[in-house]
Amino acid sequence: HGALVRSRHRPVCLSADQIKAQASSHLMSLLPASTIRALGQKEYEKRKQAALEVEAHVRELRDAQQYEKINAIVKHLALELANSAQAHVRKGALHALSGTAIGLRQHAGQMLPQLLPPVLSALSDPDPRVRYTACEALYNIAKVARSSCVAHINEIFDGLFKLSADTDVQVQNGMQLLDRLMKDVVTESEAFDLAAFMPLLGERIYVSNPFSRQFLVGWISTLGSVPDLDLVAHLPVFLDGLFHMLADANREIRTQTFDALNQLLREIGEAEEVDYAPLFHVLVTHCSSRDKFTTLTSLSWLHPLISHAQALMLPFCAPVLNAVLSSLSHPEEELREAAARADTSLRALLHQSNAAQFEMGTVLHALAAHLSSAYVPTLLAALQWVHMLLLKNAASVLELAPQLWPPLFKCLGNPSEEVVRLALEALAKMVDGRDQHSAQHSA
Repeated sequence: HGALVRSRHRPVCLSADQIKAQASSHLMSLLPASTIRALGQKEYEKRKQAALEVEAHVRELRDAQQYEKINAIVKHLALELANSAQAHVRKGALHALSGTAIGLRQHAGQMLPQLLPPVLSALSDPDPRVRYTACEALYNIAKVARSSCVAHINEIFDGLFKLSADTDVQVQNGMQLLDRLMKDVVTESEAFDLAAFMPLLGERIYVSNPFSRQFLVGWISTLGSVPDLDLVAHLPVFLDGLFHMLADANREIRTQTFDALNQLLREIGEAEEVDYAPLFHVLVTHCSSRDKFTTLTSLSWLHPLISHAQALMLPFCAPVLNAVLSSLSHPEEELREAAARADTSLRALLHQSNAAQFEMGTVLHALAAHLSSAYVPTLLAALQWVHMLLLKNAASVLELAPQLWPPLFKCLGNPSEEVVRLALEALAKMVDGRDQHSAQHSA
């Protein structure tokens, strides 16, 4: 008897065809058979008409508050039709999911966890017509659910990013319409979580595809235009990637990136709190870029950033000084002028600052390297720095003077009379200061 009882409870194994038949029969109990057949037709108009029938049926179920049946329809559309081997059937499933959202109206947001996955998955479909239909479906769903989409923005953004590099023109057009809608949804939402979103953008910022770059720059510009979003706090996530885009071969991308950077620079100027360390690190790195436009933009950022940061940038003054002095002898006049502005503002800042706020050793180390420069403009600026520091704190300079003596003596053989004069005066001050120091200790 025990064996008989056990046999009754053995699991029944169904074949794939049996499972499919069961699913089809379940779906037919929820939707008319003619509607299901029409969803898989080759002709667009027939599929569209079937989707309108799904929409009407869902509306009736919604009015009757039969949400379990609606959920079952969505489940079977997603599991059965959306995974069909036939592209027309997959398109029909997407039309039907779109119709379901429209039929749900204000309740569509509650069903996004069920509606979105099959649509987002279809954005990567091998068939471009299916990808376009997925764009269309997601647009209609987002249009109805609107603010509820914000809770799923990371998944939607990921799908949009993949589509941004799509080579099909129709898919690109569909993506751009959807992209504009999602930007509107985000900018008008008070529930958008910028901190949860930015890592996703940061992971993609070094992409090389020009269309994907435009897509990302567009999102950065959009987010930067929202007053309540503190994009400055997340600059370290994407600033370096933006500066890399300045060297793009496409002029339009360079222009869009430059405009986005200018917008960000204005926001930094208005921000109450800024983490300057990563910003100066990015700028210093790109000051030595092989791309002229990137170098010019980086140097142009230094002057306003130094002016805004004031004492907060002093811990990073040595690498900034190194970048500036290197650029003072650049063959391009525009770059030399930008470097000169940064040099003037940095020197003025250090002149008025407390010596304890910056490391004299690292500054002198940077100067010593440039006192051996073969270029007169860099040499003159470095010598002016030595004079300013001697005037400010001769004792500190003299403690670290051994690294300055050799390059200063080398300057005496320079063809430039101005270089020789400044080097002599600096050496005289250092000798005089050393003699005074020795005299005081002797006394």
